[in-house]
Amino acid sequence: MDAEQAARLERLLEEGNALRRESLELQQQALAAQRQVIDETRDNLRRAREVNDRAMEVNARARRLQLFALPLILLLVAYMSWLLFFKLGI
Repeated sequence: MDAEQAARLERLLEEGNALRRESLELQQQALAAQRQVIDETRDNLRRAREVNDRAMEVNARARRLQLFALPLILLLVAYMSWLLFFKLGI
């Protein structure tokens, strides 16, 4: 191997090492971006879980209110009908 081939080989090795370092940097950046996306996804899931829990609470309260309000409304309609047709004679 002469000096020219050795210099060429050295340049190629240096380029390979530079490309490897660049590749590692890019992989680290990609990994950091993936971690950020995962963290954001976890935050979104936590918020969605909180919203879902609150919605379930509202739904449960609405059901209890419905069990109380619907019979009361029917009773009031029946009473008003009785007043209008039988008591007042309209």
